[in-house]
Amino acid sequence: MLDDIRLVLCDIDGTLLTSDGNISFKTKETIKKLKNKNILFGIATGRPVCAIEKFVKEWGLQNSVDFIIGLNGGHCLNVKTNKVSKNCLMDGKYIIDILDNFKDFEKNVGLFDGREFHAIKANDYAANIAKGDGVKFVVDDLTSYHTQYIEKLVFMAEPHVVNQMEEFYQKHIHTTHYRAVRSASFLFEFTHLELSKLKGIENICNDLGISLNQVLTFGDELNDFEMIQNCVGVAMGNANPKLQEVAKFITLSHDEDGIGVFLEEHIL
Repeated sequence: MLDDIRLVLCDIDGTLLTSDGNISFKTKETIKKLKNKNILFGIATGRPVCAIEKFVKEWGLQNSVDFIIGLNGGHCLNVKTNKVSKNCLMDGKYIIDILDNFKDFEKNVGLFDGREFHAIKANDYAANIAKGDGVKFVVDDLTSYHTQYIEKLVFMAEPHVVNQMEEFYQKHIHTTHYRAVRSASFLFEFTHLELSKLKGIENICNDLGISLNQVLTFGDELNDFEMIQNCVGVAMGNANPKLQEVAKFITLSHDEDGIGVFLEEHIL
């Protein structure tokens, strides 16, 4: 299973980055060594591609990253060829339905638009998302997006409220128009029903002529579920228990060089 890996893909938060927002020296060095084995490397994240392009330079990985899958599979970039593809955009008309269904929960609501993050009110959650991704923050009632197609709608709330929203969604929301998934302790995101990071991976596999069994993936949260379940999936030691249940392997946590240790022991 691990002898024929051609591509390694990592989630960022809770996976590639430690709790203090850095990449450990060991993990960075093992990623760089993948080139010596002719193994490609990429990022698969809920963040926008434009943010990751900036981050890989700050991390010193600009010569190591071959692919960036952003917005949970909605936007894919082949770094070497600059080829861009977009997948499964959600019809903005469903924003009204989503907001109505979740009107009783205290939250902020936002979405990405190019190099901007728009949210219905200014609070720390929204400001920190924009700052963290290096995009402009715009306060916006989002009504103009009701007639557009969007990559995702983001709910930002206290973790206990996200727990409640997740439970409410699973029990009461039955629709073929969109899906929702928790992507962080404070984030609950709505996308096209068929969108996941796996969609972006399938596009890359088609271009490279490889199978999902040749893709090694690392993740920690439920927006990583499909890529962990359908590829050679590795759940972090700090991962959501539901993710660990479907993973082929479980490694150490993101604060214990989980990626670096696994790559060193099994791939390099």
